[in-house]
Amino acid sequence: MKKYLVLIVALSLLLSACASSSSARQNSIEVSNAWVRTVGGMQPKEASAPATGMQAKKDTGPATGAFMIIKNNGESADKLIKAESDAAKMVQIHLSEVDANGVSSMHEVEGVDIPAGGSAELKPGSYHVMLIGLKQDIQEGDMISITLVFQNAGKVTIEAPVKTP
Repeated sequence: MKKYLVLIVALSLLLSACASSSSARQNSIEVSNAWVRTVGGMQPKEASAPATGMQAKKDTGPATGAFMIIKNNGESADKLIKAESDAAKMVQIHLSEVDANGVSSMHEVEGVDIPAGGSAELKPGSYHVMLIGLKQDIQEGDMISITLVFQNAGKVTIEAPVKTP
């Protein structure tokens, strides 16, 4: 009888673990290789990019970018629609582009599409999370908490180290 009781308890625990893991998989977004650029780490081309679109004004204080790879393990497309961080007064999703004349520009975008089973790389010179009006100095090795908000998956919070590229 004791063997059966142990077996029933073990099976119950196993089924509970499966249920938990199934609900954890509902969030199909996986973020890797996240990092935040040191404030002095902007490349000259990026630093001189003209303000276009919904750029932050220069009086908001120091700003920097956050970069990462976002993988969508789900069966339907998703979209990064917002980012939040207590480290900055304002957080926006930006795109840096170079036009046919070689002129760089950076502007706020409504989001970044992440295809089903695919990924999106937020990297210098492309899509990135812009941290505007940093509330304190950041140094290489600091960790910055960023919450990414997805249209379908909801919120995903990451810890990104500050690095000099």
